[in-house]
Amino acid sequence: MTWPTNLPRRQRGSVLILAILIVAMVSAFAIKASRDYQLSMARAEARWHGSQARAYLSGAESLAIYFLELDEELEVDSLLEPWAQELPPFPVEGGVILAQIEDASAKLNINDVVAAEVKQTDGAPNDPTRFSTEQKHFLRLLQSFEEQYPVTEEQAISIVEAMVDWADTDDDITGYNGAERDYYQSLDPMYLPPNAGMFTSVEELRLVRYMTGELMTLLRPFITVLDPGSKLNANTMHPQLLRTFNADNVLAPLTPEQVGRVMQDAELEYGPENPFADNPAWSSVVSGEGGVNTEMATHASNYFRVTTRVQLGDQRRSMQSLLQRTDGDIKVIARRDVYDYILDLERAATPTTIGQTTDNE
Repeated sequence: MTWPTNLPRRQRGSVLILAILIVAMVSAFAIKASRDYQLSMARAEARWHGSQARAYLSGAESLAIYFLELDEELEVDSLLEPWAQELPPFPVEGGVILAQIEDASAKLNINDVVAAEVKQTDGAPNDPTRFSTEQKHFLRLLQSFEEQYPVTEEQAISIVEAMVDWADTDDDITGYNGAERDYYQSLDPMYLPPNAGMFTSVEELRLVRYMTGELMTLLRPFITVLDPGSKLNANTMHPQLLRTFNADNVLAPLTPEQVGRVMQDAELEYGPENPFADNPAWSSVVSGEGGVNTEMATHASNYFRVTTRVQLGDQRRSMQSLLQRTDGDIKVIARRDVYDYILDLERAATPTTIGQTTDNE
């Protein structure tokens, strides 16, 4: 640029400043345009990878359903079957897919715990006749973490009574230590029980009176939320849940030593011809009236949980699907996005074949 030489010195300085300002503005506009373009490209790439990841998750879910449909032996479900075997990561262009199938009936359904009322009797609060079979199983589970988080029988009963009040549709306090809306309204911050008849998620249990974060962490791998009426599959449940079986008149869990004896004499696969109740160890382990109550045990499952994970570029997606099998027909009844910390907690309760042990026991 040729500067006029006949301008006064002050005017020439003003022109120089104006030129610098113009260059700065043009540079700023160029940088902003470049940044917007890069941001737009990044967003487009993220949307593209996100759409791809979602499609891969759906495909992995369909593959899991296919594996379950190959199972023609509907009377028995065990960890020896193809659907229960660990699937290796499946590589795709730019990433990898991982799918895992779990037996949802391998965990204790807390909606079965609140499906029945806790009876009010003239006896003591720990009178076993007050509780349903499902409630007794949960009471024993609560007391089975002696080393990590000791829970007394009285404390376990209080938790179950509060759970029933949380789910029931009335405002009458259950038993001796229940909790209805008056209690929750007194908290800071306050909240109200849904009184909807059922739990909608496992995490909802954390809001119930007497439930602590430490106890919730221990319980989470062994409980689930399904429609009432489910049972525990003796072929797939974690050995920790074996401690919840006992005589009807006993609210305490089995000891680890007693469970070891039951597992030592266990079948690799229970079925119609060799029921869970026929394990010869029960007669020596459970001495209460009537022997062990195996009403909650089954050897086949109607619910399965599929966890799929996709790593694609910078995208990492996880999805969990709940499948229901009825007479061989499988349908998806629920889906939700999950995060890795939830998957890790679920893995902490990965069951083993009856007769084997795990490192985290």
